[in-house]
Amino acid sequence: MPHKIGFVDNSNGLWAHYNMLAQIRHVAGGFGDLGAIGYAGTGNGTLTSVEAAPAAVTETWTVTCTAAAANGGTFSVVGSVSGAQADAVVGTPYDNGLIKFTLVDGSADFVVSDAFTIPVTQGAASAANAEWEVLRYDTVSANRAMILKGKGYTGEEEIFVGFRTYQDAGADYYNLAAAGFTGYVASNTFDTQPGAMLSGVPAHNNRIDYWLTVNPQRIALAMKVGTPVYESCYVGKFLPYARPSQYPYPVIAAGMLSGTPATRFSDTSHSIPYKGNRDNMRQRFVDGTWKQPECWPWNNAYVAGGTAQQRETGTNYPLLAVVLSDASGVYGELEGVRQISGFNNAVENTLVVDGKTWVVIQDVWRTGFNDYYALRMD
Repeated sequence: MPHKIGFVDNSNGLWAHYNMLAQIRHVAGGFGDLGAIGYAGTGNGTLTSVEAAPAAVTETWTVTCTAAAANGGTFSVVGSVSGAQADAVVGTPYDNGLIKFTLVDGSADFVVSDAFTIPVTQGAASAANAEWEVLRYDTVSANRAMILKGKGYTGEEEIFVGFRTYQDAGADYYNLAAAGFTGYVASNTFDTQPGAMLSGVPAHNNRIDYWLTVNPQRIALAMKVGTPVYESCYVGKFLPYARPSQYPYPVIAAGMLSGTPATRFSDTSHSIPYKGNRDNMRQRFVDGTWKQPECWPWNNAYVAGGTAQQRETGTNYPLLAVVLSDASGVYGELEGVRQISGFNNAVENTLVVDGKTWVVIQDVWRTGFNDYYALRMD
């Protein structure tokens, strides 16, 4: 399953949390990755707005001028695997379902045989059959928004999650909201989608380092921002201790905040949703309500709740499942999130267990023994 470790910043003129939203779309949506675009020719026009679709495969596209024209021209579009596609025209946005771009005229016109090459690598989520369908991606509104639909491990499920931005430059906060839904209505706003449950995640307008992990039924994200501190969220399904007929939609909407308050990353009271009994951890229950479950082991004082101080065994760290429960029962566990001791440990450490790589993330600014969890890089 796919994951991405990297960073976004504001070097393209956009606030970094806008670029973080775009990166979630790119990775979770299974969009293809672009290599260095090449060009050989006489004209000095450009190829802009290039994007490889989720359906893209690994190949090189060649875009060649076949008919020159003043301030224009026609180009053939040929994939090394996909073959010849419809022609592209200078100045007209092009999209053949696999690759999209716009050819822009320059001061020197294109001539016949001028050619661009576009290397594309198939998106990791698409290659793993784990891509999420992008139902909405709004980059016009100040609060940019994205709604995704996952197909689950069966390939036949409908899991609805979303992310949007909210910010105030005057108050110096630039946040994401992580959301779970029970459906999608195209005419509804982001916040009024069916069953909407939102939780804010403090982010930044400057550089954000991130760890993003995606599978067909859930998306988990950790970000390093500001001073630095670490912010986390989890949306999508957990692993229920029940049959699908008993618990058909076991979805989590968990961020760092209860709702979407105007909370900056420098706030010292917010905390990861996994630590015990917090209202920024929400679980969709079979009766249609959003429960506030407790999370083991943090809800147990003798394991990780405050009085205990777990240590590693030699160089081995036990990874304890994060189990969801309340007074009525035990419901299941999060997928790819584990409690880990902070003893002789540090944020951003990695460990490999059964061939899987896990990265250690801390709870905002906290560095106590019980303030860490491990996130599996799917």
